[in-house]
Amino acid sequence: MDVTRADTEEVKIWLALAGMLLVFLWRFIATRAALGLLIALTLVAMLNYARWGPRQVAVEINNYDLMHYYLATRYFDELGYYDLYPAALLVDQERGRYDGTIRRCRLQDQDGYQLVPVSRCVARGRVVRAEHFSAERWAAFEHDFLYLQRSAKMSRRQWREMIQDRGYNATPAWVVLMKPLTSLVSVEAIKWLCWLDFVYLAIGLVALRWAYGVSTMLWCAFFLAVTYSLRWPMPTQVFSRYDWVAALMVAMACLRKGQPFVAGVLTGFSALVRLFPAVWLFGPIAKGAAGLLRGGAWRKRIDRRLLTYAGGVLACVLVVESAALLRFGSDAAVVHVENITEHIRPEQLSSRRLGFALGYAYEGERLPKYISVEKKQNIKEDAGERLPLVGLTLLALAWGLHKMRDDEVFAFGCIPFFLLATASYYYYVARITLIATHASDLSRLRNRVGLALLLALEVFSNWAETAYPGHRVFLIGRLAWGLTAYVMVMVLWLGWERWRANRVEQQHDPRQ
Repeated sequence: MDVTRADTEEVKIWLALAGMLLVFLWRFIATRAALGLLIALTLVAMLNYARWGPRQVAVEINNYDLMHYYLATRYFDELGYYDLYPAALLVDQERGRYDGTIRRCRLQDQDGYQLVPVSRCVARGRVVRAEHFSAERWAAFEHDFLYLQRSAKMSRRQWREMIQDRGYNATPAWVVLMKPLTSLVSVEAIKWLCWLDFVYLAIGLVALRWAYGVSTMLWCAFFLAVTYSLRWPMPTQVFSRYDWVAALMVAMACLRKGQPFVAGVLTGFSALVRLFPAVWLFGPIAKGAAGLLRGGAWRKRIDRRLLTYAGGVLACVLVVESAALLRFGSDAAVVHVENITEHIRPEQLSSRRLGFALGYAYEGERLPKYISVEKKQNIKEDAGERLPLVGLTLLALAWGLHKMRDDEVFAFGCIPFFLLATASYYYYVARITLIATHASDLSRLRNRVGLALLLALEVFSNWAETAYPGHRVFLIGRLAWGLTAYVMVMVLWLGWERWRANRVEQQHDPRQ
């Protein structure tokens, strides 16, 4: 029964449309009937995501991703951040499958990324083998690499894409946490490690059930099964790629249930392993600052819950980052910062990246399929116009959020993520915090509209991939437009709610 991913994406269009319809019918049909329909939709969506058979979930692995996150982590002491591709190309030349068929690879060093002849990478690989590996460790690396390349049937296209990718960029914190697992689990048993992401996401969903109820959990599970952001990499085929989003889900649930320190620890973990989840601190910081400055004058009004939350974040960062520094030294941290700084430059943008910056520069074109050098330059030049708009939007968002519950202000961290970052489309699975906060109370019109808008973006994304496969600039550009529309609707709505609440307070204030 296994079908192609393209087939499932066509089905996702109709599933997301059905989800939108159910959102608007939610208030008008009996609770049990609505829940039954949601359960049915979620089950069908999950079967469709699994491609209607067991193979994708239970058998397949993603060798492309595991080459980076398993292999580079297992041999991080020898390879560091720069030398995975040179070492892999050397093994491929001596014992692999693609020697001589691909002429260029991407070499990375302290000066950034360069596309160079394969012979130059192979020469670097020989230096790495001689200077960094013992004979036993090199033999083990050869074995593990060849297993992933051959047993998982890495295609020539995948191999070319891998050696021309932008390398291994896991944070030192992630490496120090995951290296013991990669050292313990052999490459032959790697499928067991791949189940971790399934476990992480299941824990996240159970936490949302604990905090918000079964319907919120089901809406979030439905989103995971239809979102374009989860098309790749697929949980159960990769290693610990969704730990950060599960941590955000559980952190949100803990804030709702009055466990701010645990929520802080989980937010700190998420930020340490992927960096950008630090922007989910935006809402709590805005709320805490507003409490101190209420009424235009400084007051000693410290929110103890948010202070405890901040303590959890700080404790996690201090403990894990200290462990990473002790294990790998400061050089690894410095190299990682340099890598990320280079990686986020406009010149390094790819057509898989999503953010307000790309939507601002997009003009509605369908071609070219991939982002051009000219478009990258436009994005760089647009910063002077774009950043003031981002700043004003964030100020308006902060004003609208600061009287809301802690878990709600946390959930809207996805908005500054979109406005400030240009991250790969698969990281936008983080919209699940928005899904959860909207789904938690569908009696409110704002939440019904918000949830429907987010599902509409999935309708578009899956339609665009089906109708115009490979046209990434078209898909990402218009998706960025859609997210911009969602942001503007929510920011204006939250501001209006805040203004209305202030009017009510003033009317009931005896001093007025």
